[in-house]
Amino acid sequence: MRRIAFINEKGGTCKTTLCVHVAARLAARGLRVLVADLDTQGHAGKSLGVDVRGLAPTVHEWLLDDAVPLEQVVRPTAVAGLDLLPANKDLAGFPVAVAPAADRAERLDRRLASVAGGRYDAVLIDAPPSLSLVTDNVLRAARELVIPVALTYLALDGCAEIVQSLERLRAERGAAPAIALVVPTLYRKTQLADEILAKLRERFPAELSRTVLGWSVKVDEAQSHGRTVFEHAPRSSGAAALAAIGDEVLARAPAPAGVTAAAARAAGS
Repeated sequence: MRRIAFINEKGGTCKTTLCVHVAARLAARGLRVLVADLDTQGHAGKSLGVDVRGLAPTVHEWLLDDAVPLEQVVRPTAVAGLDLLPANKDLAGFPVAVAPAADRAERLDRRLASVAGGRYDAVLIDAPPSLSLVTDNVLRAARELVIPVALTYLALDGCAEIVQSLERLRAERGAAPAIALVVPTLYRKTQLADEILAKLRERFPAELSRTVLGWSVKVDEAQSHGRTVFEHAPRSSGAAALAAIGDEVLARAPAPAGVTAAAARAAGS
């Protein structure tokens, strides 16, 4: 089961938009996908048409209590093959609730390890836009990262903070998730946006996505209706761009143990 976290320590970078739409694209390609919402805003659920306000149990209870089975928490969505592990404001109490526990930073990793083998091909984690105990759980549970970077200075700084967090985690544990994809988002033709895009190409020559995601009113419209843009406006430029990014995430699946990267690429070509 692939574990892919969508993360940037700056909000407003299209993190949730990418998580939900990549999940929907993978489901359309035949994968069984779970979106795990780890943000108190619950925007992943809202984007998929699930009313998370007052919902219980949620990921909060699932993380705190091993006796709560995943089946009791997961909600189906309108997208075939795509389930949701929902969050809402209750998740704000997680850091206090687990503060005395020795495994407080490992809860998500351990709970995902308990998911029945073969139930899902991929879990996509929508991380909170801040450095916190929840973020630490996400970084320890994920195996791959997708980092959306809105083409602004602050989003670029948020990306740098994530890289530093990965370096600290690698120093502490000897391992950290790999950066699978860095996705430039909210592109507008300005000198600043082009300068930031050039910096990303220089810093992430192998990881930068081939698709640059521009602003799309159709994506905003879709989210306001609790739908993906693939359902709302499948022929729009936003749908095409998000489908391409989803396909790139799918293509960048890590090679199985004992298989070289070159062999994996050849097999997928």
